[in-house]
Amino acid sequence: MIIQFNELQKLLSSILIKNGFDEENAELLSTILSENTLVGVASHGVNRFPALIKLVEMGHIQPNAKPTSVNSFGGWEQWDANLGPGPLNAWRATDRAVELSKEHGVACVTLKNSNHWMRPGAYGWKAAEAGHILICWTNAIPMMIPWEAREPKVGNNPITLAVPRSKGHIVLDMALSQYSYGKLSTMRREGRELPYPGGYDNEGNLTTDPAAIYDSNLALPIGYWKGAGMAILFDLIATILSGGKSTNDLSETMMDTGMSQIFISFDPFKAYSAHAINEIADDIVQSVLSAKPLNEDTIVSYPGERIIKTREENLKNGITIDDVIWKKIKTLSLQ
Repeated sequence: MIIQFNELQKLLSSILIKNGFDEENAELLSTILSENTLVGVASHGVNRFPALIKLVEMGHIQPNAKPTSVNSFGGWEQWDANLGPGPLNAWRATDRAVELSKEHGVACVTLKNSNHWMRPGAYGWKAAEAGHILICWTNAIPMMIPWEAREPKVGNNPITLAVPRSKGHIVLDMALSQYSYGKLSTMRREGRELPYPGGYDNEGNLTTDPAAIYDSNLALPIGYWKGAGMAILFDLIATILSGGKSTNDLSETMMDTGMSQIFISFDPFKAYSAHAINEIADDIVQSVLSAKPLNEDTIVSYPGERIIKTREENLKNGITIDDVIWKKIKTLSLQ
């Protein structure tokens, strides 16, 4: 199925309204999910939309709940997301972090009782558009192994880092597992093998079969023990700073709900002019792009560059949606 961005956004918005979202929240959430799909991250856009509606039906997501302030310590604020929609919580937390960092230079906004925020890169791009540097991450249900274990005890705890740049923002969006579960789900549905081992099967063997990893919940950490260590620390810091649930707490339900999330914003204009920031960023990007490719079939790029190109292509040609996902969405629209 090929669909234009505006058509997709309107369709998702109408389904959200049918499921109890007010017009404001439906408009914003459908725009975020459609944008995620537009830039080539359907795994955290339309592909997750049916699961999002299911969580609403189960009462794990409160459609119109908004974050409320819990504590303020100058440049650090704690908020309760009240089980509102994850992408909307994250969108508003990013806004607050940017606003607060304009005052303090640096700000940390934390959320407890949030939900799956879909594509964290969306919030990095949002902050970069405002001219701010952002670091944000979430904890998650245990779907990754501590190093040298064969039982999932840590989350893949996605992190985003974003730096503004006039010629194209630099945004890194990644899970701490070799492949996100969204990517594994897509590859499994399409019947494709992973290009590199992504985890273990139930017998403890490294595998490139996404279905086997999905079944075992034994995803491989990036950098092996290094990624596992980072995931543990991100969970620990998010839990302490937000006052929310840990990955261990989330294991009680194994649902994508009740997460703890961190948003740290820097206002670089406190120390630099826009020209100086762009000069620094351009110099580093040019150095990276000047590297000799591994072979004639590979292209060297910086984080975020492919997102820009994919967005342009899909705006022009339309967004391709998996037939199975499209049927589920159309079914939801008729209910």
